[in-house]
Order: sequence, then structure tokens, then C-alpha cells
Amino acid sequence: MVALDDKDKQILNLLQKNARISYTSIADKLGISEATVRYRVKNLQDNGVITKFTALLNPKKVGFSTNGILMVKIAPEHFEEASKQISELPEAYHVFQNTGEHDILAVVHARDLEHLSDLRKRVELIQGVRDVSLSATTRLIKIKTSFDL
Repeated sequence: MVALDDKDKQILNLLQKNARISYTSIADKLGISEATVRYRVKNLQDNGVITKFTALLNPKKVGFSTNGILMVKIAPEHFEEASKQISELPEAYHVFQNTGEHDILAVVHARDLEHLSDLRKRVELIQGVRDVSLSATTRLIKIKTSFDL
């Protein structure tokens, strides 16, 4: 874990709300120099706190109208390679190693139910995969893309 002071947290909160905010605007809001903001952001990137600046898209608006939760059981001797292959699937957006009944839990986005079914079949063919459960989601209730710092 990286030690973050109050200014770092304030910078991160502003960037999480709007990654396109200018360093000048951040400096004005926080009462510090633009050079200080630049230095701090670079330091946060160098320390792996900020890993990427990105745009958040609406999946439906870009052709992915069907979302699902993929739950996978994997034979222990194949876990590393199978989990790597699952994480490399273009449809997989969040992949977690999990405790409990399933070893992997993944949030996936697909064009339609046929695409989702095809995804399940591809996962079942990965060496070491013992069982696959797939649930199509029916409604998005919440996506949170930021941390409260």
C-alpha cells in the first residue's frame, strides 16, 4: 500500500470524477501550484496508484446489450493457466479469484444471448475447467467506478 496524504486523496477524487480535468483546474481547486499537481500525479502513476486514465462507456450503446456473471470451477493443477485464459477473453471485464464454491467469478458483456451461450461453450473447453455456471443479468442497478478516499 502507498501512503497517501490529504492532497493526494483530493487529487485522486477529482481525477476519478473527471479524468479529463486539467492540472490547472486541480491546482485552483486545491490551492496548490500546477507544478505540484503534475509532480504528485506522476508520483501516483510511478507508484501504481493510478494505473490508467480511461473513458467509461455504456455497454448497450456500443453493442453489448447482454451482461452476465460467469462462475467457474477449475481443477487446482490447471488454475493458473485456466484463469489466465478466462481473463484474456475479450468479453471478460472483471475477473476475480473467489473463495467458496467457484474458483473464478467474472463479469462479462456480450452482444446477445447467443453470444453469451457461445462464451460459456468456449470457457467449458479450457483445460482444467470442471464446471461453468452462467447467469444473464436482467438489470443494472449500480456500477461504481471510483473509491471514496
